[in-house]
Amino acid sequence: MAAEQRSRFVSRETRPAAGRRASTAGRHPRDPEAIGSEVHRIVQDEARRLGLDLTPAFFSRMRSYAVFLAVWGEKMSLTSRPQDPDDLAFHVTDSLMPIALADAGKLPGLSRALQSGGEVLDLGSGAGFPGLVLASASRAHLTLCEARRKRTSFLTVIAEELGLFDLIVKGDRVTPSTFSSVFDLVTTRALGDAGNFHGVAKAALRRGGLAMLYASPRQASDLAAKRIAGFELAASAPYELIRDREPVQRAILMWRKA
Repeated sequence: MAAEQRSRFVSRETRPAAGRRASTAGRHPRDPEAIGSEVHRIVQDEARRLGLDLTPAFFSRMRSYAVFLAVWGEKMSLTSRPQDPDDLAFHVTDSLMPIALADAGKLPGLSRALQSGGEVLDLGSGAGFPGLVLASASRAHLTLCEARRKRTSFLTVIAEELGLFDLIVKGDRVTPSTFSSVFDLVTTRALGDAGNFHGVAKAALRRGGLAMLYASPRQASDLAAKRIAGFELAASAPYELIRDREPVQRAILMWRKA
């Protein structure tokens, strides 16, 4: 990565000036380093609650990731609330939920796809949810697809800054003809941004591979009831997270390629 491109994201803005560290009492911290520290704390608490056994390196990466999102999120329209640590932590925790559900036996076969040697394709990666989070939390090899150039540049630079050197970012719009059948898992957290999700997944997955969708309850209900050519429904796992102090109902849908 050219030095000038990296400098677009790594700047003195990511470091707190003397005397400027914002207090989190009663409001969201505005200083990026303070936001990163708060996200680190919240994600640690959530991982403990979910029983996730994650490495110190993972939490360190999430701290750095949150700092970059706080600095560049609004300028590049990466997230709707890039300086809200609670909201950033929500996106990280939501991205981690398939691992928690797999550990609980609710997503059969997923753990194997996320092990060393696993090939995972994330469609419509956006700001990096779930791709960057799953890459940080697992041993699989991730390929992130994002058609928007600014976000592709962001993902490429941040992956390098987080030390995820085995991660690939693809900036082209994907179609079923883009990939050969080499992936163990294809996922998306933004169905509207992923285009023909099942069409691409069918082309990209090995036989027996998994197509995994983060969904709202309505999406989960509608899609679970449909027959999708080339796939059999493997799991529908609902879960609940807290966002803005209110419960949010979510689900993971997973299909197996026939």
